[in-house]
Amino acid sequence: MRKVLALAAVFVLFTFNVSGQSSRVVQLSEVLNDGTVTLSASGNGVSSGFAVDGYLKNNTRNMININVIMENGIYLKNSGSGQDMVAIQVFLSDGGYYYEGRSKFITVPAQANIAIVFNAFCANFDLENPSREELFSVVSIPAAIRSIASNISKYGANTFDLDRDDTTAIQMALWRHQGHTRVEIEKKFKFDFEQWELSTAIMNIW
Repeated sequence: MRKVLALAAVFVLFTFNVSGQSSRVVQLSEVLNDGTVTLSASGNGVSSGFAVDGYLKNNTRNMININVIMENGIYLKNSGSGQDMVAIQVFLSDGGYYYEGRSKFITVPAQANIAIVFNAFCANFDLENPSREELFSVVSIPAAIRSIASNISKYGANTFDLDRDDTTAIQMALWRHQGHTRVEIEKKFKFDFEQWELSTAIMNIW
């Protein structure tokens, strides 16, 4: 089993062996639903990318390996007035993760509490970026964005090993699915033709 460090969504060559006993890799949603893992999370002032910090607590006496890539994403409901977020990947707080074979995962030791960060995207175009004072809870993904949440999760999974940062295109795909126009999005941040076209491709993933 090896550990890789990912910084600013760019996966750099920083790999080393770590010791540990392997076990099956599970989805975060699975262990949150059955209560074996507890999540506490808050914003960090960012709207897209490594935008949600948190902690995972293992409530069992067994090590748990959690898939970095979250199938269909998870929806993080803001307790305050800021944006809700759609998270598609979860990493250790330093951006790191482990891999073994084709599996990419983070490990939560038995009865331990670890710091994590989500690769997540804004689900409320008109609201402010989530602050550190605003806490998140996991709820069902709203029906109106369920398909695009699945698409951006699939895209993130398919391009995970590529040395690229498509944060802007992924965020635009989510906002465009919600009906926001190019003119509206241009008032939020700058993007180029290639990023706009990529956001179109992400929206059309089957």
